[in-house]
Amino acid sequence: MGRGGGQEHGVGETGKVWCYQGLDRSLSTVSIAGGLLYVADVAGRLHCLDADTGRLHWVHETDSKVWGSTLVADGKIYMPTDKGLVLLAAGKELKVIGRINLGAPVWASPVAANGVLYVASKNYLWAAQAKGE
Repeated sequence: MGRGGGQEHGVGETGKVWCYQGLDRSLSTVSIAGGLLYVADVAGRLHCLDADTGRLHWVHETDSKVWGSTLVADGKIYMPTDKGLVLLAAGKELKVIGRINLGAPVWASPVAANGVLYVASKNYLWAAQAKGE
């Protein structure tokens, strides 16, 4: 019951588009690009789903904790973890590009602005730009 004594209103079955139950707790905001949705769970898995249907395309296990949110930019997924920044190719096929050690756990979500990637780790703030820009 809500505060006014009336019924609480939720999305319910009438407004539901889809529901995915494969997460193991998440503190992350989703990233959406190219019709795909990316979301990390605290246990360190990145889930790639079809944004319209909720159909799972792949799950990537990082063996690390994730407290921040993913960022999709320039065809890449940037995923903050306790062991550094994980990079994957955006798309329906799982393709790991690598992991960047930033000298400390990355708990915050990366941000891209004006051609620069900003990443705050536990002890450092990094700004990176592609060569030639």
